[in-house]
Formats: sequence, C-alpha cells, structure tokens
Amino acid sequence: MKVNEITIQPVDAVNREAVIALTVDEKQSRFIETNAESLREMIEDTKYNWQSFAFYEGERPVGFMMVGAENQSERYVWLDRFMIDQNEQGKGIGTKCLRMAVEFIQTQYDVDDIILSLHQENEAAKRFYAKNGFVDSGLIDEWNGEAIWVYHTENRPS
Repeated sequence: MKVNEITIQPVDAVNREAVIALTVDEKQSRFIETNAESLREMIEDTKYNWQSFAFYEGERPVGFMMVGAENQSERYVWLDRFMIDQNEQGKGIGTKCLRMAVEFIQTQYDVDDIILSLHQENEAAKRFYAKNGFVDSGLIDEWNGEAIWVYHTENRPS
C-alpha cells in the first residue's frame, strides 16, 4: 500500500475533534495518555509551553505529538507525546512520522537533545524508538517513574 504524503499540522479548533478520535491499540492504552488528555494538559499546564501537532496522510489525521518543556540552558526539549492511530500502525507510518517529528523539532527548537519517557515494560516502544535513533539515558523521570530516552541531534551552528 502506498503511503501518501505526510504533513505536520497544528492542532486547532478545526481538526481538534478528529485528533481526539485517534486512539492507540488497546494493549498500548495503559502506556500513553489520550489525545484529549494531552490537549487538556497543553491548555492547563502553560509553564511548559506545550505545542500539539497532528500528522496527516493526505487529508486524514493519522497521528499526534505534543512538544514542549524546552530547557534552553541544558539544550533539550520534550517530545512528550507521540502516537499513531491504531488503524495506521504496522504500515511504516509511525517510523516516517517519528523521523519527520525529529526533523521538525530540530527546525523549531535550538536544542541538542530530544527527550521522551517510556514505561519500563513497554518493550514495543523501546524497540521502535531504538530503531529510530533514541537511546535509553539510564535516567528515570521523577514525575512518572518512566525511563527517559534521548535523541542526540546533530550540533548545528548557531
């Protein structure tokens, strides 16, 4: 099956409900917040300047990410949420979207590292992120007890 062009679009009033309707497989649901919870957190937790984006294949949303909590002194930003709709998984879309997310983040934030956290028992996510250049930092997120993984971006001249 051919994958149409994938684009990244901000979540707004027009596409919000379609993004909320995206869900992960039931086996994955205990590992990640719903998109509705993420969008609510973005509004309520303003100190981290969360930004939410949808991945679109053509005209259809197929995934979601939330980015923020940039630390300029330590030069990192969080890819706090990343998900692909359960109906789109297993088609290579997740890999394409994650690579696009990394490139997008590098153009939007002047950072050396992209950080995310994973449930310790989420072996599928560990394999997915490792395959795409993320490494286990060995650190644990004190807020949620999850393993912190990091993607080291190429150092770009300022």
